[in-house]
Amino acid sequence: MFIIAQDGSGDFSTVQAAIDAVPAGKRTPAILLVRRGIYRERVVVNKDNVRLVGEDRDSTVIVYNACAKDRDPDGNERGTFLSATVLVTGRDVEFENLTVMNDAGDGDVAGQAVALYAAGDRGVYRNCSLLAHQDTLFTGPVMPKVLADIAPRTAEAECVGSCGDCPPTDSRLYFEGCFIRGDIDFIFGPYRVWFERCTLYMNARGGWYTAANTPEKQPYGFVFHRCRLTGECASGAGYLGRPWRRYARTLFIECDMDEHVAAQGFTDWDEIRVVTERCGEYGTTGAREAQTSCHPRQKRLTADEAGQITLQSVLGGQDGWQPDRRIPTWYMCGDSTMADYPPDRYPMAGWGQVLQDELPESVFVENCAVNGRSSKSFVNENRLRYVDLCLRAGDKLIVSFSHNDEKAYDPSRYTDPNDTFKKYLGMFLNVAEKHGAEPVLVTPIARRCFDAEGRLVPTHGAYPEAIRSLASERKVRLIDLEKATMLYFSQAGEEGTKSIFCHVPAGHPNYPQGAQDNSHLQENGAHLVARMFVERWNDPTWTERSFEQTDTEDCTELIAREDDVLKERGMAEP
Repeated sequence: MFIIAQDGSGDFSTVQAAIDAVPAGKRTPAILLVRRGIYRERVVVNKDNVRLVGEDRDSTVIVYNACAKDRDPDGNERGTFLSATVLVTGRDVEFENLTVMNDAGDGDVAGQAVALYAAGDRGVYRNCSLLAHQDTLFTGPVMPKVLADIAPRTAEAECVGSCGDCPPTDSRLYFEGCFIRGDIDFIFGPYRVWFERCTLYMNARGGWYTAANTPEKQPYGFVFHRCRLTGECASGAGYLGRPWRRYARTLFIECDMDEHVAAQGFTDWDEIRVVTERCGEYGTTGAREAQTSCHPRQKRLTADEAGQITLQSVLGGQDGWQPDRRIPTWYMCGDSTMADYPPDRYPMAGWGQVLQDELPESVFVENCAVNGRSSKSFVNENRLRYVDLCLRAGDKLIVSFSHNDEKAYDPSRYTDPNDTFKKYLGMFLNVAEKHGAEPVLVTPIARRCFDAEGRLVPTHGAYPEAIRSLASERKVRLIDLEKATMLYFSQAGEEGTKSIFCHVPAGHPNYPQGAQDNSHLQENGAHLVARMFVERWNDPTWTERSFEQTDTEDCTELIAREDDVLKERGMAEP
């Protein structure tokens, strides 16, 4: 997860810088959390699998003022398609809880001024505001002049010579609960797009809500389902749409339309681009409910015809895309035993770093674990707040702390296992339950600590039992990795566990002097622990076999050594 904050408190201060930092070809979504603020910049999202989440829709705003009448170096007008505030060319991109705005002004002065240019396939936009005047939202492929304008940022989207007479397209978009404001043709383009429970707001100027240019052989263009059409223009000054090209396909199904919407509904563009039965409505409510004076060629769908127009039939495609069904994300909150490590720290790895490899394709893992953090410092650094903003119903919040809560010498991290530790863990549970996500408590993995007789020594004191107790009290799922790893490490023995923990001989490129780390895992051990987690996840009735219990020894030196290791690697608590 990348944090974008203008005040410098995040990972980046601009949206574009964060997008540029996302690794290309990432298998799971890169989550970019945008803190409240006005981000005046033009943004190109040219990476696949990016999820851009605003802290608050109305106060998290990406805005710019480019317009069609801007001039290029040769003095020519740049045109509509180079005016967008945000251009999305990546596939599987999601926007949530933010505003995209073009404030170039009224089209009479500025001409067309696009807020969002959505070009990438399988784009999802939830609870977003798109604000402009003329041509607010374009849903269509990129063109050579657009590619030249965004270079060196490459585009993954479909590319055509001209968007006017576009060939049939496979690209699809889904908008849910969005507020879209404009006036002249403010939703336009050739893509297949489903709008679910969106509000379309006509500015005072009045005009056309839509201007589709659906290709002739393409069965669907725009479908507005259970949307609301309103505005501030004069009564009857807003029209459902006009065909940008001859085969425009625009349908309004079970939409509420107030007095701003003209009785005529659709209008012809000219003598060639005329309304056909590919434009229509069904089940309209509100001021237009009983209108009978619609455009004569506009289609009034029957119940049977409307019933065949489903989200799946419009957007499903050959891959069976279901944008209304989110793939759940498992958010991992923990310390260095769970955290991600960069390539220059290989073979050190956290078990959360490799968990995705052990899970089915229908789950995403977002590893929010951070080196050196306790339950207390994780919360106090607002990291739980960031997860809170991204959690959704059906997600899971997996919580595992103890290693750093045990460090009594550091008051910024230390928690009492029978008091503050459980209180801080309870905050994680509260956040998950608030969103309808499932909280999961995980006991810490054992350290590699053997006594003189070669027996593995438990080092976590009362903390694992505090986790078990809290899981029982709150009736949440518990994965007991402490018992699982104690048993396995005991059987592997003092020598066998060296290949599990980060024991590396001298001469390794990343560890020239070698490493003898008894707290942090190497890749082999990370996969081992991840598999232990998944095995117990898949079998909730799993009961750990007992292991030979020994008395807890004074492990102060070993516990402190964890911090020393991280400092040596440049990954210590800041």
